[in-house]
Amino acid sequence: MKDRPLTSSAHLTVAQSIYRPQIGVALWKVGDRGLTGFETVAAAGLDHVHVDLGGPTRGPDLTDAGVMAAFDTTSRRFALPITALAVNRLNDLGLIAPKGSEEALEVRRSILHAIRVADCLRVPRIIIPGFRQSVVRTPEDVAKTAEVLRFALGPAQAVGITLAYESGLDSERTLQILQAVGQPGICVQFDTGNPAIYGHAAASIWARLADVASLDVHLKDALGASVEGNVPLGGGVAELELTFVAFARQPRPTSFTLEGDYSVDSGPRIRRDLARLKILIRRTMLSGGPY
Repeated sequence: MKDRPLTSSAHLTVAQSIYRPQIGVALWKVGDRGLTGFETVAAAGLDHVHVDLGGPTRGPDLTDAGVMAAFDTTSRRFALPITALAVNRLNDLGLIAPKGSEEALEVRRSILHAIRVADCLRVPRIIIPGFRQSVVRTPEDVAKTAEVLRFALGPAQAVGITLAYESGLDSERTLQILQAVGQPGICVQFDTGNPAIYGHAAASIWARLADVASLDVHLKDALGASVEGNVPLGGGVAELELTFVAFARQPRPTSFTLEGDYSVDSGPRIRRDLARLKILIRRTMLSGGPY
């Protein structure tokens, strides 16, 4: 798909203000998903990274003490704090795996590993994803997902870590899951591209879920429903400007984490999306400021 320019006729919905969110990158989308990504991110002048717990087919395994120590050292070296740890292997195992199955047991082991790693690396938030084998389709899936999130809450809260649930669900089904958990302490990890991939409108989902969402938003565009591939910000169908107009209403995100496809040409692609993010902020959320 060819790039098309970002355009907007939407008026600003906030008064003149200086808005300078933190901007980072999901490291699992950069190059080899390993330590070299820190240098690429630092060279782009960004503020933080999100990392994946890793494991089979998922890149460096942070449950290995040596790997975890190397990530800690590199994060300090480049002054790039790790602000979230995603447990993406749960997409391969399934939050909705049958109770007592090896997959269900491994889900819980992986979450406990993630809490330990996050605590050691001083990471404030763990992202629990609900994609692929973890997609919610039925009321039973809602109940199973809520049970896993409830299991994770206790040990996470004990060490001061927040849990964030990320999915491609609409706002109603997401709220059903949070209500089924029945305990405070879980927020929503919002992603600007996921709604378009799953046939929803991101702006309306943010309007409904902003009060229960993390203010660190994953940022990507999308080619369309269930279509994968590299697409620059503003080059897809995610209607980003409408979403950013929704962001302009309180509560505004305090940070954005780029999650485009940066597996090749990592530096140029990150800088391209960073420039487009600044355009989005300037056109929809600012009337003066550093951008």
